Amino acid sequence: MLFRSWLATPAHALVGGTDTTSYSAVGELGGASGVLIADNWVLTVAHVANRLTAGSSSFVTLSGSATVDAIYTFTGAAYPDNDIALVHLTTAISGVTTPILNDTVLTNRAASLLGSATAATAQNESPNGVGTVTVQGTQNTYTDSSGVTSTTNWIVTSGSVYVQGGDSGSALFKGVVSDSANAVLLGLASAAITDINGNHQSAYVQVASYKSWINSIMASSGQSARWLSTTTVPEPGTWALMGMGLAGLAWARRRAAATA
Repeated sequence: MLFRSWLATPAHALVGGTDTTSYSAVGELGGASGVLIADNWVLTVAHVANRLTAGSSSFVTLSGSATVDAIYTFTGAAYPDNDIALVHLTTAISGVTTPILNDTVLTNRAASLLGSATAATAQNESPNGVGTVTVQGTQNTYTDSSGVTSTTNWIVTSGSVYVQGGDSGSALFKGVVSDSANAVLLGLASAAITDINGNHQSAYVQVASYKSWINSIMASSGQSARWLSTTTVPEPGTWALMGMGLAGLAWARRRAAATA
């Protein structure tokens, strides 16, 4: 498997993507993308944030723009290791209904069962680009040719729509959605992947893997992101085992009665 990253390159963006005037929470940031998750907080990937300058870089959306005044990269982030960052804006961008962040870390199997998802970037057709992708699974680590292993926490997607130069930091939303408002944000574009068969894939950093860190950074300004609320229920397998156990017990009792 080969993977490629792009930092702040000119807008090329989603291969196979289409024009959209929606997804106003997805904005241009440092020649790449970021996602507004509160009125003055933007979530992006660390390798994009590393190219920003507080006081001069800007985040630009369909609903307005604001100057970056603080940049927070995840502790120890070194591409592709923990490729996630938060950016604080000097002024709030109003009028944007932000997405909801997925709060459950997806396993490889859980991710593969999601089916379709929506990729949206601020670096594509004018002004934003969007496309439907297929979620393949997850990849938690990556080992390079020198044997160094990094923590990636990637969700991997495939299909005729995939990321290329300029798409870093763009969004992956759960399901097929028509806007970023109240959509469930699964991840942020971190890398383009070519598998052993030469097929193009995209790798998105799972936001759920960094929930505690995101909450702690945003709490410094008294703000918080919106997270998807989940209710813990017994695993289907548990109920199935219980059912089998009860059925077996009933069968045993009937047999005992018949032979008594």
